[in-house]
Amino acid sequence: MADAREALGTTPDRLTFLLALVPYLIDQVQVTVDQAAAHFGTTPERIRRSVELIAVSGVPDASGSVLPGAGMFDIDWDQFEDEQIIRFRQAPLTEQPRLSGREAAALLAGLQTLAALPDFADRDELAALREKLTRGASAQLAPVAVDVIDPGEVLRTVRAAQSAGQRLRLDYVTGDGDRQERLVDPIRLDSVDGVWYLRAWCVHREAERTFRLDRMASVSSVGEADAHPASLADPAALFSGATSGATRIQIDIADDALPLIADYLPESIDPIPDAPGRVLATVSLSHTAKIGRLAARVGPAGHIVTPEARDEARHWAERALAAQRRGLDS
Repeated sequence: MADAREALGTTPDRLTFLLALVPYLIDQVQVTVDQAAAHFGTTPERIRRSVELIAVSGVPDASGSVLPGAGMFDIDWDQFEDEQIIRFRQAPLTEQPRLSGREAAALLAGLQTLAALPDFADRDELAALREKLTRGASAQLAPVAVDVIDPGEVLRTVRAAQSAGQRLRLDYVTGDGDRQERLVDPIRLDSVDGVWYLRAWCVHREAERTFRLDRMASVSSVGEADAHPASLADPAALFSGATSGATRIQIDIADDALPLIADYLPESIDPIPDAPGRVLATVSLSHTAKIGRLAARVGPAGHIVTPEARDEARHWAERALAAQRRGLDS
């Protein structure tokens, strides 16, 4: 008994090890003792002792009892003793609820987007997790593809400046179409829906601002950046339009469609009397050029209430339709 305790380690270590070993063995379907030992960086003896412990364990039923049969782990003892091969004939964990095809597809899309980020591009864990999600879904998965835009040299320049604490000079095109030169101190980078954003301290405005990388005609480092408090890098401020010249807009929208405007950080959300399931959301935009994109995001789930903003959204839609007609005629 003392030898078994020594092989398995202390109680906390043993529990942690078993919690990792069981799903590994289930996932491998069939694996040798030596292969499992090499995978976990431990001894074959510890693997054998652990498998013997698993074989007298199980998953309790609703009453808290572990009954022989359905609730117990069972291995192929002939293969284990004669060939040192571990193979479950029954593993109750495989009978636990599984992800639906839609749930697995959503997670896969998120993982593909994450894998496209430079900081995660070489993470083997993401590839392994994607493979497990594909196998673990309870229904056939539809093909999933995430179109990730390559931000190219601009992103590499901005990222290098951020890492080195360098100030940047931007040749920037605003949402209104104005071309401006800005000096900025990078704070954080974010990618949302395939678009990269730089949150930075704008030297000209003496305030934080958000800049889209695809609107930077050129970017270059121009010396050391000033230090700014870490609190200024709050990711929740990425889409905030609450500035001195902000335009406040009210939107009548279904409450279950609020995620459509979550990026715009609504200042208030109030139920609409006599309209169950609908709310009045107030958002702030830094300039009117964003109203059209907001209206497109809301779509048929709601409508803009503020008269001036409603007119601007209509003009935006008319310009978009006119541009489409010109494209069809050309």
